[in-house]
Amino acid sequence: MKKALIYYRVSTEDQAQNGVSLEQQKKACLDYANRHDMDVVKIFHDDGVSAKTINRKGLQDLLSHCSKHHKEIDNVIVYKIDRLSRNSNDYTTMYAMFTKMDVQLVSTVEQIDETPMGKFMGTFMAANAQLDNDLKSERVKSCMRERIKNGVWYNKAPIGYKNGRSEDGKKTIDVDSTKAKVITWCFEEFAKGIYTLEDIRHKANKKGLRTATGKEISAQTISKIINNTFYYGLMHSKAHDEYFQGTHIPIISEDTYFRCQEILSKKNGKSAYKTKKKNAEDFPLRRFVQCAFCGRPLTGAYSTGRHGGKFGYYKCYNRECKELSSVSQAKLEEIFLDYVESITPTKKSLATLKGVLMHTWDQRYKEIEEARKASEKALEKLSEEKRGLITMKSKELISDEDFKETMDDLKARTMKHQIASSTSHGEEFDMDKTVTEVFEKIVLLPSLWKNANYEKKLQLQGLIFVEKPTFDGKRIETPQLSLLLAKNKEPAEAGSRSVAIEELKWNTIEQAIVEFLEKARFLRVRGFV
Repeated sequence: MKKALIYYRVSTEDQAQNGVSLEQQKKACLDYANRHDMDVVKIFHDDGVSAKTINRKGLQDLLSHCSKHHKEIDNVIVYKIDRLSRNSNDYTTMYAMFTKMDVQLVSTVEQIDETPMGKFMGTFMAANAQLDNDLKSERVKSCMRERIKNGVWYNKAPIGYKNGRSEDGKKTIDVDSTKAKVITWCFEEFAKGIYTLEDIRHKANKKGLRTATGKEISAQTISKIINNTFYYGLMHSKAHDEYFQGTHIPIISEDTYFRCQEILSKKNGKSAYKTKKKNAEDFPLRRFVQCAFCGRPLTGAYSTGRHGGKFGYYKCYNRECKELSSVSQAKLEEIFLDYVESITPTKKSLATLKGVLMHTWDQRYKEIEEARKASEKALEKLSEEKRGLITMKSKELISDEDFKETMDDLKARTMKHQIASSTSHGEEFDMDKTVTEVFEKIVLLPSLWKNANYEKKLQLQGLIFVEKPTFDGKRIETPQLSLLLAKNKEPAEAGSRSVAIEELKWNTIEQAIVEFLEKARFLRVRGFV
């Protein structure tokens, strides 16, 4: 018999919403092993743990066991791919590791195997699970922003406040009267300009001010306190880099807070730091475009002209590299935009690629639809078997033990076919709509980048380039482009920028689809579509 390991996982959210418990997953995996003549050597599981990362004890133990005993293992059984991972990169890495060790990964409810389509289906399931995770994360962030926008703080209360609940059960931020008095004293004393932050820290510790864990206030903590706008009523959301007026009770005045900031800026040059950070955000290609001669990233800064004017420029920060002299900010960004324009596919070329994508997608779902119909027929037969089994039990033609064993087997087979029968084309993912939406944005990449803010420029750069581009003083080049943004080596016509679809071999089409799903996830999550 083949030797197998079992892995299953559940999070609190799954238990609450889907009801697929650990025991149900375990039973489904054991039944699968039994039906396929597999001897289960060991079982691993994680209880109440997210699959966003691979840092899970049960999973790590499984991987470790596989690494040490892979010659004795034939299969790893999971209930569903998303039980193993909800991150496409992690899934691909683990799948490659299993393949290298000659261990086959199988799912009790999904059709994954060693065929090209089977491999693609596994990667697609992981990518779709990641998309689901990212969309949920964005919804949570959106809800958090809405809460903080309405003046409600959603994180742990800072020192001087405590988390509480109102009579109707809603979360509140209440003043911790004992600690708040000391915090107010810290601000008022520092605002006098007589004491250093270290003086204030020592005095606050003597007054009994402590962190939530009971530790004395450190230099870093006192600095965070004096810089925190929360104490005069203004909440700062790091996730969105925005400020909102809070509904909590301020324990210092706004005037006191800004007197403290003025003293800090004079003592440690904080204003200069803010200016430096703002200047860095004016150079989106800084640390992204690399020097073609030494491979180091370019830096970006302003220089002051003879008449006091400021001029932006990019330059290789490697002092030993004498090949690449500075280039004006406007010139490099113009060259960069021209390059993005040259690799941006036309609507005509994308229409061709869409046809290829949709053809492969439809072929796969044609197979799924056939499997769904087969499962519906199987469910009808299973229903008849169940009725017959109940009739036998009522006539006492079967023992209680045999009845229970047979009924459990019927339930397991029914569950598998119910899942398969519920899958239909477009029900979970509207490929045609997504292709259309994303392709409409891909042809606009140059203008999207040009009109985006600093953060979104960086995000788009990561989307466009598989590896960081280089600059030799005249041209932008990159060692690798994504399949969806492939640049023609020899355009068929002068000035043509069409994607060379004919160069895509059929064994790369599935890779193109998976990559497309990644781009779709990126653009959707970041709000571009």
